[in-house]
Amino acid sequence: MPKSSFIVCNWNIAGAKLLEKKEQEREAHRRLLHDELRALIQEVGREGSPPQVITLQEVIRFGVSRPMAEDLIDRDDFKDYDIHVFPLIDSHRLSSHAKWAKVIEAGDWPPHTYFAQGNAIMIHKDAPHCPVFDLPAEVLSSQFDGRHFIEQVNLESGLYFGDRDTEPRAALVAHFVLSMPGFKCPLDLFVVNVHLTTLTMEREGIPDVDALASKIRLAQLDVIFTGIVSRYNSWRQRGYPQRGAKRPLKDGETEKRYPPMWVLTGDFNFTPESVEYQSILRTNFMDVVSIKGTGTKAKGIGQHAQLTLDYIFAGPKFISLDPLITQVKIQDNRVMHHQTVSDHYPMFAKLPIARVESED
Repeated sequence: MPKSSFIVCNWNIAGAKLLEKKEQEREAHRRLLHDELRALIQEVGREGSPPQVITLQEVIRFGVSRPMAEDLIDRDDFKDYDIHVFPLIDSHRLSSHAKWAKVIEAGDWPPHTYFAQGNAIMIHKDAPHCPVFDLPAEVLSSQFDGRHFIEQVNLESGLYFGDRDTEPRAALVAHFVLSMPGFKCPLDLFVVNVHLTTLTMEREGIPDVDALASKIRLAQLDVIFTGIVSRYNSWRQRGYPQRGAKRPLKDGETEKRYPPMWVLTGDFNFTPESVEYQSILRTNFMDVVSIKGTGTKAKGIGQHAQLTLDYIFAGPKFISLDPLITQVKIQDNRVMHHQTVSDHYPMFAKLPIARVESED
């Protein structure tokens, strides 16, 4: 992947709201979503190249049965990308049907329709990924056939009661390997797609609800930073052992690598004034979307954004990122406010991949 930057887009596409529309309106909404997603890719592409990764939240599936369910996003419309969908809730596997009963009534769906909702990652076919714990010197597009190696890490457990307060949350982890002219060894880059919890009546003037929501999100961030980032980086510092012994290298692998870069994307459901946001900055990660305008979240579809809840963070600073160089290079990264099919707005971040002078 010989590029001097890595481009990531993020968008909560609010697919669940589509399910509550009547069939004709639903199909029109779906076509508009495809049009705006294509326009997003094209607009970012005018910055130099299309995004290597697009992380999505609230992606849905629906159909007469689970085996016959279709995805909200038609893969034939995005043939340059492999689209990997990870349902977190569905109408067959989990016993609570409160959410789906509302959907069936509002959208005039047949009573036994299958529904699913979760997150997804779109990966450009020119930017192949590899298993999280592999250590290749280089990853080539020709090595893979559309399979995915994304890992899902659950952020909490408990019964699902069909509401946002108990909705399961997870992080999706994808591993890319950058090998470029001037680099003495490969650079591992991890994209982590998240959608953190929000509670009913949050941000409505009820302090104990806001405090509980913040506590839940801080616990979820702890899983991300302790259970994913720190666990991997500690494994690297210990020389990549396997069950306490030296890990045998596969053909084409090398242990001589630059410190990994981590990119956290998604709908975090907290504002820049929150304890959660400040805790990420204190962990030496940067908010790499400089231009947010009025925010990323509106009260309804097609309305102006009033809150910032969606972000792309990258780090750690001073280890994988030179913050002085990065701050200049990210000044054009922005939220894109002309997509109107969701109550969230998409954003993109062009991350400079600067030559790192020190390595193990």
